[in-house]
This record gives sequence, structure tokens and C-alpha cells, in this order.
Amino acid sequence: MRGRRLVSVVIVVGIVLCSLTIEPVSAGDKKAIRFGALPVLQALPLYVARDKGFWRDAGLNVEIVPFNTAADKDIALSAGSIEGCFADLVTPLVLKGNGRDIVIVATNYETRQDRRMFGILGKPGSTFQSIADLADVPVAISSNSVIDYVTERLLRSGGVPADRVASIESKNIGLRFLMLLSGQVEAATLPEPLVSAALMKGAVLLGDDSGLATSQTVLVFSGPFTRDHPKAVTAFLRGVEEANAFINSQADMVRSVMAEYVRLPAALRDTYPIPRFPELHAPDRDALLTVAEWLRKRGVIRPQLTYEEVVNAGFIP
Repeated sequence: MRGRRLVSVVIVVGIVLCSLTIEPVSAGDKKAIRFGALPVLQALPLYVARDKGFWRDAGLNVEIVPFNTAADKDIALSAGSIEGCFADLVTPLVLKGNGRDIVIVATNYETRQDRRMFGILGKPGSTFQSIADLADVPVAISSNSVIDYVTERLLRSGGVPADRVASIESKNIGLRFLMLLSGQVEAATLPEPLVSAALMKGAVLLGDDSGLATSQTVLVFSGPFTRDHPKAVTAFLRGVEEANAFINSQADMVRSVMAEYVRLPAALRDTYPIPRFPELHAPDRDALLTVAEWLRKRGVIRPQLTYEEVVNAGFIP
């Protein structure tokens, strides 16, 4: 049985709006856009696009609204306080599966064989040597989230039987990090750069999601916005593309932006590698459908969603 797994759903969705385009956005497509963001690495292009004026030059007015937790961002989105934000694959599927009119328009970040997004770690001084050692050991996670999905998949692929996969709820990432380092939990799944920070403090890396296609950051819009402001959607994506290219070609010039807006431990601010961002593209079909089926079997969503119901990559410039 999954130890101590809560049924509550944390909805993280995205509605990304606005951006730069060679063709100016018409008056009918202009809209002030409040975009929710977390202090994570995947959000770096958003801050670069804003600070370099890529959206402003296109006549778009984008306000990045910072949140400390995904739950707070989700509440704001549900209340209409923000128009959108970026998301992982899990949360847009949760929204769509529960009747919300949303559209994934692009993938902006993903793992590669040489780059992880999440890692499962043992506490400092742990005697664990591999994923297989975590049978019946509660791993601190946030339930029904991408971290939950990645953790389960890594445990199963690492040889832990389904009936011996265990977890303990810890939705606050910062608290989960501290609980691991203090030994309050035996193991935890964390995102980068906290994985690297934990390793510096003596934690033991047992497995990570390098090359796992489901670890994607996607850009999500509300359905009504894509219908009412299609040129603004494309303009927004072009601004993100320009920010991605700027980061990839002039990484040293964005380190100060990363240090200011991304949650980086002090010891890593001058040395943590600035990630490279791919060209915008459609989410991986198999990965999305696999996550959707995982959520359906858990009862988090009821309908059997199709790829076309969730994704429209036609706005990518």
C-alpha cells in the first residue's frame, strides 16, 4: 500500500499570456495579463522576457505575479486573480479532467539524459545505496503531483514492488528539504536546484528523472483567452522563444536574474549551471497520456482524456 497518501489534489495550472511578435498585436488582442510564477528554474525565461522588454516591445502588458507555493497559485487562478501560469503535465490534466476550459500550447523545459529535474535522496548519513533500498520506506512528497508521479515511477523501475511503495505528505518544498537534512524523514523527492544543495549537505542521491519524458514544463492558457486573443498567445510564445535563445547564447548575462527570482541556496548562486532551454514544441504525446491514465486510475480525474482535448500546438510561432 502507498503509505500515508492523501487524496487531496493540488492543482497547478497555467494560463500564459502575451508576448513579442514581428506582427504587432492588434488593439482587439491587447490585454493586461497577470501571470503566476514560482521561484523555480523553469520560470527563468519569463523573467528574462520581462526584464529584456521582449513582451513590452510587442505591445503586450505582462505582469508576473510571484507565488511561494503551487497551492497559492492555484487558488489565485481559480479565483480569477491571475490569467495564467506555467505548469507540469499533471496539473493541467487535473483541471481539464475536472471540467476546466484550459489548453496546453507548448513545452518550454524538459529533462535530458544529462539533466535532471527531480531526484530521490536519502538523508545525510543514510545507509541507502539504491532505489531498491526504499521498499516500505516513506518518501516525503507532495501527493497527486508530478513529484508523486515521478517518485512512484522511479521506485517501480528501481525494483520496489507496488505494494511496498510508501510515502509521507510534505507539500511545502522548503520544509521537505529541511526535514530531509535534519533526518526527520529517511528520504525525500526534491526539485533542482535543491537536489544539488542537499547533496552539498551530505544527502545521498538514489535516483533521478534524467531523460524521463514526463518531467516537462508546459505553457497553458485558458480556452477563452486562446479564442479571444489568438495573436496575443502567439506573441507571448515568441517572447518566450526569444528569452530562451538569449539565455542559451548569453548565459552569463542572466545569472543575476536567476539569482534574484529563482530559489537558489546562497552557496549555489555563483556556480549553479544556468540551464539551456529548448525551442518551444508540443508536449510528448505518450508521456501526457500516461500521466492522464495514472490520474484516472487514482480517481483524480474521471474522463479518459485524449491528447487533442488538452493540447493545441498551433500557436507556436
